[in-house]
Amino acid sequence: MRWVSIGLKLLPFIVEAINWVEKFIMKKGVEKQDAAVKMTLSMLGIAEEAMDKDIMNNKDVEEATRRVIDAVVALQNLLASKQTN
Repeated sequence: MRWVSIGLKLLPFIVEAINWVEKFIMKKGVEKQDAAVKMTLSMLGIAEEAMDKDIMNNKDVEEATRRVIDAVVALQNLLASKQTN
């Protein structure tokens, strides 16, 4: 259950990274996701210092971050398509 709590705390970082990438990165697909992951991991560096924990160097955290990015972007795209219909 602890990981769910941590994941929910990471969600705002991921959403913010996606928003910034959408505004400033013109690339598509994996390159855009890589930029969002990089930005999220950068923000996590700040959070690590506050929590005194090393979570950035964990492959599972990066994979989970990528899956959350995919889910958030899919939801944003779905909502955008519903607004235009």
